[in-house]
Amino acid sequence: MVGQFLELSIAARPLQTSFEFYRALGFTSVPVSDSLPDPYLVMFDGHVAIGLHDREQDGAWLTFVRPGLQDYVHALRRLSVDMMFAHLTDDEFNRVGFTDPTGQAITLLEARTFPPGDWNRQNVSACGEFLEYSLPTESLATSREFWQSLGFTTQEAGTAPHEWERLVGHGLTIGLHETRFRPGLTYRAPHLEARVAYLAAKGIKARPGSPIADSAQSAAMLLAPEGTTIYLLESGAQ
Repeated sequence: MVGQFLELSIAARPLQTSFEFYRALGFTSVPVSDSLPDPYLVMFDGHVAIGLHDREQDGAWLTFVRPGLQDYVHALRRLSVDMMFAHLTDDEFNRVGFTDPTGQAITLLEARTFPPGDWNRQNVSACGEFLEYSLPTESLATSREFWQSLGFTTQEAGTAPHEWERLVGHGLTIGLHETRFRPGLTYRAPHLEARVAYLAAKGIKARPGSPIADSAQSAAMLLAPEGTTIYLLESGAQ
């Protein structure tokens, strides 16, 4: 299988600006190792870790840890997965990269680059409860088949406001949506209006609405300094 989800890896320059943004949302920092060549920080909200990397990178990457990576690459190639890159020599930190049918980048690492995050339940996450990493797709069937081949299973599905399906596996929930929007992290929480007002007081402006929410549901969007999109749904939405 694909391994255990580690983080959503994002290029962030400067690191400090993004660090302050996620800290304002209630994320806490996690100590990291020096396994990777680029400087980076990891932020954690009790549900999902976000790796902020000082490097050139297109879009956000879903990063998993897969021990025995050299052997697993053979299984990926049998699935006709085309590698973006493969660093698998004995003198380097082993990692490979490829994409799903939507173009979402996925990376597999030989080992963790930081320990599992601790979370104090007294901490408050301004975003609420993590629901899914939301992905647009032109073909729900094609994307479903791909993620199921990596060991994910369907948890929920629906038809409003468009065809969608939620899959779970390996420490991550993925939402596939047959519509067009920017991929992003989706959270749901009660009292969304009060949360938006709280964020505004911290200087974080939320945009009303979300492309994956039903029109009758309260929703909002946040845009992080490095471009990551965060969708907020009132509890009771998808």
